Amino acid sequence: MQASINIDLDTLSDEIDDDARQIRSAPLRAITYERVLPRFLDILDRHGLKATFFVIGRDVAGHAALFRSIAEAGHELANHTMTHPKQLVRLSPEEIAREIRECGGAVHAATGVKPTGFRAPGYTVSPVVLASLRAEGYTYDSSLNASWVYLALKRAFKAVRLNDQDYIVCQPMADTTGPRNPYRVSTQLSQRDANSEFLEIPVSVVPYIHYPFVTSVLLQLGLPLTLWCLRRLVAWNRFVNCNLHINEFTDKADLQGVEGTFYFTEQYAAIPLADRMRYFDTLFTEMKSRCEMVLLRDVRA
Repeated sequence: MQASINIDLDTLSDEIDDDARQIRSAPLRAITYERVLPRFLDILDRHGLKATFFVIGRDVAGHAALFRSIAEAGHELANHTMTHPKQLVRLSPEEIAREIRECGGAVHAATGVKPTGFRAPGYTVSPVVLASLRAEGYTYDSSLNASWVYLALKRAFKAVRLNDQDYIVCQPMADTTGPRNPYRVSTQLSQRDANSEFLEIPVSVVPYIHYPFVTSVLLQLGLPLTLWCLRRLVAWNRFVNCNLHINEFTDKADLQGVEGTFYFTEQYAAIPLADRMRYFDTLFTEMKSRCEMVLLRDVRA
């Protein structure tokens, strides 16, 4: 059974504050790249693992040496749009194409590597997004999150807590009926096309509980449940698409002296960093023992 570790590089400026409004503060991005990302790279090195990094294009030029070193170490750099618009699917076709094209161009200019994979902000794509990816020569998307539990939580959060409605777009209910393993996708995200050369690599959904295998929503539930989820995926012969977010590696000390609040990151940081590192050490060790570890670009359909 194949498995992949992949991480979305959503910085503190892509967070929301305690008033549930998006922060949008460019200077905060340096914290992610200078203090937080090295921790994730260190844990990968300790385990001899390679990962797929979903990169926001606007950040690449300012950290070109870092991204070059990541690519040269054998990791994969993939496209997470140019500016991380949460409303990607509501943009015009021209704007969607530009978000994809400019991010790919930024990564290529800085590293010499052309991304072949994509993940949309908020896991939300449309036929227009898929068409734009094909037109730009991409070979896979990894945005389908078919968990109805995740969709229900997302809709409830948007309705009850969120004040900045632009921060979240909910995926259609039809996505929850989509395939669970990588597949050749048609022009509609949840539909197969055996003749297509373009892959959809869904976020893993755990059997029985229909929970996504996304550590940002598993971390606070603890290691025993996370390992149980991993074992269920393996037992059901599911591809293990382990999705992380970089803010899960933020320490409280990283936020000292920083003005403002961070709704999700402060929840992660409430768990001591040493405990979180042990969580990921144990999870990655378990994944290596049970799965063939691959980059997303090397996944078989």
